[in-house]
Order: sequence, then structure tokens, then C-alpha cells
Amino acid sequence: MRRGFSIIELTVVLAALALLLALAAPMLARAIEQARVARVVKDLQTVEVALEAFRTDHGRYPPVVMSCDNSDQQEVLQLPLELADGNYLPRSPRSASSSLLADPFRPRSTYKYVAPENYWMNGSFQDDRYPVWVPNDFPSCHAAGGKADDSPNSPVAWAVWSPGPRPNQLKVPSYKLPLAAEGWYTKPGDYGIIARYKVRNGATWSSLR
Repeated sequence: MRRGFSIIELTVVLAALALLLALAAPMLARAIEQARVARVVKDLQTVEVALEAFRTDHGRYPPVVMSCDNSDQQEVLQLPLELADGNYLPRSPRSASSSLLADPFRPRSTYKYVAPENYWMNGSFQDDRYPVWVPNDFPSCHAAGGKADDSPNSPVAWAVWSPGPRPNQLKVPSYKLPLAAEGWYTKPGDYGIIARYKVRNGATWSSLR
């Protein structure tokens, strides 16, 4: 005749399972974060190809997307729709802005993009150029000092980035992003952005290196 589990035995088993789950949860979270980081890195390389193809066809990079509406912060500096309209990148049905390549850390947004090019401000096209922060030691980007540069000869061709897994913990002024190494993501559990940027007429750099 088979004997059922006693209350004490069940309690021991449940306690062991709870302990195993407590130990496994951080490892699982770390693995998920690493997988999302890997996807971001790959996506930013895809965006690079799209930006360079756009420039080859149009002689310039696409305009920057701005917004002064505080309720519309998800749309600030999103990837330009010109990349989707020209079939340089596919549209993503997961993006609330019906734009492109949803950021896995912020599924309702695309990746961010800046360049010293013309820009859209609340749907109105501006003749001015968007000023991009350029550190004094660009392209290594570790210097605290620098300047905003909107000239066509700016050393920055473009920059794209993800706010990363913990965007609310960034400790770098937003105007310095994405070209400030102190605000870059470096390892699992860290805060910081994941960026890719190009030196004008030069090489492409990644914040993860």
C-alpha cells in the first residue's frame, strides 16, 4: 500500500523548489538581458547599412525626428520614416509609431538616431541642422568636455542607439547622448545606452568593444 506525502515532506520539497527558483531567477534575467543586447548590436549594424545606402542614393543622411511635446517622448529622435518609405528598412508592426525596428528594451519605440542634418520638429521640416554633442576626444568619447556641432563638416556622420535595459538610471545629461562613454552600457546589470556611430568619411565605432 502506497503512502502519501506528509505535510513535512511537502513543505521540504516546496522549500527546495523555492530555493532553486530564487537561484535560477537572476541567471535567467541575465540571459534574457544578454540576448536582448545581442539583438540590439545586430539591429544597429542593420541600421548602419540602411543609413549608408540612403546616403549613397541621396547624397546625405536622413533628417532627424524631433518633438517638443512632453507627452510624446517615445517619438523623440526615432529612426526616420524615410528609411522605411525608401525600403531601406522594413516597418515593424510592434512599433507604436509605425516606424522601424522596435527596440527590444522598449518595444513601443524604435532605436534613436541623430546626425548633423536637417530635422523634423513636430511634423514641420526645419532648414536648420540638428546639433550633435561631440566630445573633445572624439571618436573615443571619454572626455568630459566637448561641444554641440551642427555643421556639415562635423566629425560625427551619425549615431544610433538603444537607451538600454535601465533607461531611467542614466546619469549623463541627455544632450551628451549618445556620444559620452560615461553613459554607455558595459556589462549585464549595468545601466547605460548601447550605441553605434560613424566618423565622417571614416570608420564606424561601437560603444560595446
